[in-house]
Amino acid sequence: MCTNRGCLWYKKDNKFKIPKAYIRFNLISPVIQRSPENLVLFDIFVNILAHNLAEPAYEADVAQLEYKLVASEHGLVIRLKGFNHKLPLLLTLIVDHLADFSAEPGVFTMFSEQLKKTYFNILIKPERLGK
Repeated sequence: MCTNRGCLWYKKDNKFKIPKAYIRFNLISPVIQRSPENLVLFDIFVNILAHNLAEPAYEADVAQLEYKLVASEHGLVIRLKGFNHKLPLLLTLIVDHLADFSAEPGVFTMFSEQLKKTYFNILIKPERLGK
């Protein structure tokens, strides 16, 4: 099923009968591409969001639920995987942290320094410089 807001695919597991789901949300924003500063701030935002989720999402990890936050060039990608009856709870946790996002100044500084090193290491590779 596809609409202008997204697509939904469903395939029943007839072989193993495991109630697992794989969900991917693409939260797209044109603001990210408007400037290099926006791209960098968005990278830092996603890193801090993942940091903020580490402790509250620990129980989800124990329950064999997985999530990944990816800063793509067009927005935030949220990937969820696990037993389908528990995934809405994990998604709610992530959305709640998105809606109530906050960052301590020290955490922001830590991730900005880490990102500087990452960018530097990427840019010193000859094959990247050519691009």
